[in-house]
Amino acid sequence: MPFSGYRESFSAETLAVLEAAFNAAWDAVVASGVDCDPQATRTALAEAIVYFASEGETDPKRLKDLALAALPRALSE
Repeated sequence: MPFSGYRESFSAETLAVLEAAFNAAWDAVVASGVDCDPQATRTALAEAIVYFASEGETDPKRLKDLALAALPRALSE
């Protein structure tokens, strides 16, 4: 689970939302067929989801969309 280190920061319910958003985002990356470093991409997705959740976003679809939109920037830094 990419969010196990955040058990002190988020409730169990929120962690479940983060996990759902992450899985949906990763599935979208895989389905796109984009050539990427899987570990770096998964890390960037997880970090983006945590960031947006810490800013108050709790909708899993919105978290997924925001993380995917942030992905190109995250991987180029």
